[in-house]
Amino acid sequence: MKVKYLSVTVLLAALFMTATVGIYAVEEFIMEEDFEAGQANWSVATRPGAAMELIIDDDDSVTGKKSARFEISAVGGGGMHDLTLDCNIPIGIEAGETYTVDFWVKAEKDRTIAIDLLMNHDPWTNIFRIENIPVTTEWAVQHHTFVSILEDANAVFLFSFSRSSNLNPLVTMWIDHIRFYEGDFEEEDLLGLPPKAVTFGNKLSGTWGMIKSGN
Repeated sequence: MKVKYLSVTVLLAALFMTATVGIYAVEEFIMEEDFEAGQANWSVATRPGAAMELIIDDDDSVTGKKSARFEISAVGGGGMHDLTLDCNIPIGIEAGETYTVDFWVKAEKDRTIAIDLLMNHDPWTNIFRIENIPVTTEWAVQHHTFVSILEDANAVFLFSFSRSSNLNPLVTMWIDHIRFYEGDFEEEDLLGLPPKAVTFGNKLSGTWGMIKSGN
């Protein structure tokens, strides 16, 4: 009888683990989102008067052992795309489908950042733009879900550090664990990951979804 009970227990545990994986598994468009391979698939783009150094930080991260740190020395004349971090992997989207981007950020002092998704070719149509995303001194996840207004096989996702709409744009900041995927926001199961730079635990519920926009 004890063997039978044990078998049922093992089966239920296996089913629970399978369900958990199914809930949190998403097919991501962006590879190397954790900067474990350095700057692979990411590049800094600047216009005259703007300058920023992307440094792979081995001491501060959310997942893995690395994150991207941005040392900003000049933010340009005020254009939205004077100073950006561009994803070099083309993102293909379909009209009417739902997509989500989420990422972890923190900074030395409070500041804001902006994100864009647009055609990487003429006519450079903007698919979405979110400005004034708050960044604090503790790691926090930000996410944006949208329904695509068009179909395109070569869209580019980017972060904007410029003076255009950002508070304190010269403040050093970190980005880690960037995901772009089809569907609504999928909160990750981080219980199996060791805490890095911030103790999750009770703080977790306070950091999810600081920005959640459908615009």
